[in-house]
Amino acid sequence: MTRFSTSCLSLIWFCLLAVFLTSSLNAEQPGNSPDNSEQFAAIDEAIAEFQKLIGCDAVTIAISRNGKMIYSKGYGWKDTEHTIETPADALMRIASVSKSITSSAIKTLIRDGKLSLDDKIFDLLELSEPRKKEFDPRWRDVTVAHLLKHEGGWDRDETFDPMFRAREVEQQYRLRGKAQPEDMIRFMLAKPLQFDPGSRSSYSNFGYCLLGRVVEKASGMPYQKYVQEKLFDPLGIKDIQQGRDRPRDWDPREVEYPIKTLRVEVMDSHGGLIASAPALCKYMEQYWLDGKLRNPQRYYWTYFGSLPGTTAMALQRIDGFNVVVLCNGRRDESYNEDNQFLNSSIESAVDEIAKSKYGF
Repeated sequence: MTRFSTSCLSLIWFCLLAVFLTSSLNAEQPGNSPDNSEQFAAIDEAIAEFQKLIGCDAVTIAISRNGKMIYSKGYGWKDTEHTIETPADALMRIASVSKSITSSAIKTLIRDGKLSLDDKIFDLLELSEPRKKEFDPRWRDVTVAHLLKHEGGWDRDETFDPMFRAREVEQQYRLRGKAQPEDMIRFMLAKPLQFDPGSRSSYSNFGYCLLGRVVEKASGMPYQKYVQEKLFDPLGIKDIQQGRDRPRDWDPREVEYPIKTLRVEVMDSHGGLIASAPALCKYMEQYWLDGKLRNPQRYYWTYFGSLPGTTAMALQRIDGFNVVVLCNGRRDESYNEDNQFLNSSIESAVDEIAKSKYGF
């Protein structure tokens, strides 16, 4: 009887151990959602199709609703040698999605009484007219509100985008180090505006570079420190950071990019941040993509970020779904069309989830 009981206990223990080991081997890494659910098959298919379309190595997606992460997954390879699979919480450049965070910072400073939409940035930043060069007096009319709405007076289609001319600025001013945002402002103070501030809108990276300096002036803190302490820390977010130029300075959790010479540090407040998809979703549970605090009302927002070697999309739907897609690739000749294709594909896939999982 004793021998039989001991044998049975041993067999039971062996079975339990086998189940535990099997479960451990099949467990998802932190931040990943199980990928064996048919509910999310449409998402996986949409990502696979887009990944093939633009030819990128790494993609991450995160989907949340009502404060709960319902799907998060990485696809493809984190490294160019294809030896490390992309984790769901890999860090990637978010390009112009950074502007949403800058908008949140500006609107937080306004709520705190440290800034006004009517503040004129020439006076606020204590700028000076350039010496021995013509100065466009309309600089003095540019307000914080103009910059938020891309109405500052600069039209890159008529001239150029200064934020991609860091090396030219370094040469012109014989800088010993890398150009900083202040150097880009100095450079542009000697250039004319293309239209009267507030008279029309034209997408401006430079305008949001200026807003980053407004954040610093009004808060008395470096841009990254302010957004971390004021926006991210209260939400427990650690995975939205300043990107770095040199591959050796990239975060260990950051994916590798096909373009290794892009100057992103000078882009900080308009396109220089990196993030994980889950971290951005968490931010989007608290803030609308226009920078305002979320409220019970329902809005629809889509924000795209695009740089050589980067495609990013942030989506807030009326039904409460938040979606972030990050990719380490871009087709330079057709990225606007590709962005719309991604948006349409993801929308259709989320529609299927909404219907199958939530019944609407």
